[in-house]
Amino acid sequence: MAWAIVKFIVNQPGHKFAISTAKVVRLGLRLALFGGLAVLAAISVAWLAATWLSYGRIYETEAQIPGRDVVIVPGARIFSSGEPSQMVQGRTGGAISLYEEGTVGHILVSGDNREANYNEPAVMRNTIVDRGVPSEQVTPDYAGLDTWDTCIRAAEQFGVDNAVVVTQRLHAKRTAALCRAAGIDVVVLAVEPPPQRTATKIRTRVRESLATVKALGDMVRKPPAEHGGAFVGLVGSVDMPATGHPPDWDWEANTPSDSKD
Repeated sequence: MAWAIVKFIVNQPGHKFAISTAKVVRLGLRLALFGGLAVLAAISVAWLAATWLSYGRIYETEAQIPGRDVVIVPGARIFSSGEPSQMVQGRTGGAISLYEEGTVGHILVSGDNREANYNEPAVMRNTIVDRGVPSEQVTPDYAGLDTWDTCIRAAEQFGVDNAVVVTQRLHAKRTAALCRAAGIDVVVLAVEPPPQRTATKIRTRVRESLATVKALGDMVRKPPAEHGGAFVGLVGSVDMPATGHPPDWDWEANTPSDSKD
């Protein structure tokens, strides 16, 4: 469609750049080839950077993980019923195991809560507390909107300088690289992904490739989190209602709105 429009414009009577359909096709193919090569080059550079920064920092069993102060659980899809997806269950399960084994002393759950009826951190927190982890040892971050925001907020808003991150194997290199760029001495527990159909696996890998390119930009630019806010610290969640934070909660500062007065 785009090239049909281009051809229509340049082939108007009197247009000094009037060209044939064949030339338009050749030009389109060249541009497509150039664009494809540029995308592949960007993905390759990003993948190499993530591989280098994550080298020696990814483990596949809890027993291999060196001791750290905190385990970070990045958010993933939750259902409207409030149930965690299999991906979230894999991540929270890994975090619980690390806490129970004494490898970490605190759990930071970081995810998306931009909408009142969608609260990844609350679901993860409740899942973990329901499994017996004390609520004072589980801190929610309601503004972990992507992996970079999760890492930079962990460092700047929660004071984390060393951590384990639990995520699926496909995301492990990118996650380790981003948290290192945010200044965290990080290792990653790579858990098994949930079962997926072939088409879903392909889409997931394509998204991860593009996310790795974005991650390279974040590592170079080191932008502030979309919602920075004041320093919070690992305060736990003793007073958080079982359904999540109260309506007046300021999720950028992780405190009730009236507490800042």
